[in-house]
Parts: sequence; C-alpha cells; structure tokens
Amino acid sequence: MVDPVLKRALRHLRSVKSQLPSDADPVEFADWRERIAEALDGLGCVLVFEKDRVRARAEAAAAREQAAEVRRRGETEANKHR
Repeated sequence: MVDPVLKRALRHLRSVKSQLPSDADPVEFADWRERIAEALDGLGCVLVFEKDRVRARAEAAAAREQAAEVRRRGETEANKHR
C-alpha cells in the first residue's frame, strides 16, 4: 500500500506537469517550471529512499535554474528591443 501523503504528492506533481503552457510565452513557462520545482520539493520530503529524495531535489534545482534562464533570456530580448 502506498502512503497517502506520497500518493498526494505524486498526484500533485502529475497535475502540475499536465498544466504545461501551450503557447510560447516565456513568463508562463518559467512560472510553470517554478511550480514543478515546488511540487518536486514536496515530493522529495515524502519519498522513502534517500537516492529518490536526492534526485527530486536535483530535479527541482534544475527546474528552478531553467526558469531563471528563461527569464534572463526574456529580459535580454526585451532590452534589445528598447
């Protein structure tokens, strides 16, 4: 039997993943990656095995870095057009 807390965390991650923005708006994509990171952090707190917790934290960090990079590129593009 799967722990109900773990089950909720997995469902939440799947729900957030399903909300991938359909258009090419970089701000929406970056926000979505931040929500993915938050969901992975929540999942990482309830995973049973240490290697899985480490992986969830690493994936959350990567999602945050991607969001930051998307925002940086968006700011650079906006500055070019001024």
